[in-house]
Amino acid sequence: MEKIILGKKVTMEDVICVARGYAQVEFSDEYCNRVNKCRSYVEQFSKEGQAIYGLTTGLGDNCRKFVPEKDREIIQRNHILAHTCSVGEPINEECTRAIMFIMLVHFGCGYTGIRLETLNLLRDMLNNNIVPRVPGHGSVGYVSLEAHIGMVLIGEGKAWYKGKLLAGKKALASAGLKPTVLSSKEGLTIVSGTTSVTAFTALALYDAVTLAKTEDIAASLTLEVLKGTLMSMDERIMKVRPHPDQERTASNIRALLKDSAIIEKYKGHRVQDALSLRCVPQLHGAVKKFIKAGLDVLEIELNSAVDNPLIFEQADGTAIALMGCNADGTYVGMAADVLAIAITDLCKMSACRIDRMLNHLVSELPAFLNKNAAYNNGLMMIQYTAAGLMGELRILSHPAVVDNLATCANQEDYVNMGYNAAKKAYDSVQLAKYICAIELICGAQALDCYENIGPATGTKAVYNLVRKVVPVMECDSPLEPYIEMVAKQVIDCDYIRNVEEKIGKILF
Repeated sequence: MEKIILGKKVTMEDVICVARGYAQVEFSDEYCNRVNKCRSYVEQFSKEGQAIYGLTTGLGDNCRKFVPEKDREIIQRNHILAHTCSVGEPINEECTRAIMFIMLVHFGCGYTGIRLETLNLLRDMLNNNIVPRVPGHGSVGYVSLEAHIGMVLIGEGKAWYKGKLLAGKKALASAGLKPTVLSSKEGLTIVSGTTSVTAFTALALYDAVTLAKTEDIAASLTLEVLKGTLMSMDERIMKVRPHPDQERTASNIRALLKDSAIIEKYKGHRVQDALSLRCVPQLHGAVKKFIKAGLDVLEIELNSAVDNPLIFEQADGTAIALMGCNADGTYVGMAADVLAIAITDLCKMSACRIDRMLNHLVSELPAFLNKNAAYNNGLMMIQYTAAGLMGELRILSHPAVVDNLATCANQEDYVNMGYNAAKKAYDSVQLAKYICAIELICGAQALDCYENIGPATGTKAVYNLVRKVVPVMECDSPLEPYIEMVAKQVIDCDYIRNVEEKIGKILF
């Protein structure tokens, strides 16, 4: 089993390996040393009794109230209990695991003051796949989801272990683990930061890259079956508007269709194609640009210290606690809002291409790609699914970070709403894979209408992969299982791998 050793810079791929691939997490000596060193400063501060937010004081508007040393363990436990208030359906396993992994990354940066003992327990929970039950609604960007994970650390709450939902203490015991008693500052550290925002966004961005590449593939198949022209993909057009992502998209489509007998036969069939075919490099390119912008934000956020307060060693060897707001989720939240918009735009064009394939008035193909219209509906209803999904995507594309409600007696008069943005982006990608799947299914069915003309090498590979799970639709049958199977192929990168084996790398 793959291992991720924390101590150096982490990547989005590391998050995926742990969240989805169940990679085991280990700590390097460097990681352990900086955690222990920072912890020693926290213990020193606690003895000295200076006013430090969440360490010697209460939280939020209670920051004016001093907490004596004898009560600090109780207060840290209370921080977890009080913040455990998100509601509704729990988030899924991969999202919870991603949050737990990013907690380990952020807490191990050497500026939080959490104990290595606590991080060892969180790591062991992750490595044993103890998955806390984390309700998924009611976060403004931090605190509540993470508190549900903290509950299991202290032997409270609930968690899944080997398929069973157990009391937190029992889940730990089943894996041979014992709960911890939180010490100074640890309760605050657990609920602070941008871990949930970053986790959802990391998963969404990873899948968005896959979707953007696969939509280039789907669009190429659609262009071919609609007797399109490669004129609009001409390298000369791209060079005079030199957006790199636009150029790379056009290059992908040219590579996919370079030996298409269909494209060659119908060269000059139209003066120009409809915009959903002609404008693919421009729209897909823009989508990729803003996905990349999100990736840049994510790379920094994954490797940041996001607690409050943060502990710093000074030049003279002493330490200082600085109160700030690195726990704010706006950077990632805004990137997630933009991602949801980009994904919706990507699907908007895909939905237009789906319509062009199914609409015999413009496709020059049988209505709904059905050769036996007297008895069968063909793929008529699959477009309704795409339309419904587009309606949901448009709702999800409304930005979240622009909203605000003052909280905590106006001590937190601004909240970032990054969690809602990140969750929207994640949900958008989950819906978008179905629209991509529908376009691929329609494209394969349309290609069957060309009995004596061969497709391109690249699109033939796409067709063969669709046909592994979807038969030629000669009579009506339930379409949902086929959409699900192709959507899984999409998100598992199957189309990208298959095409790259035939024509080389799909550029991003």
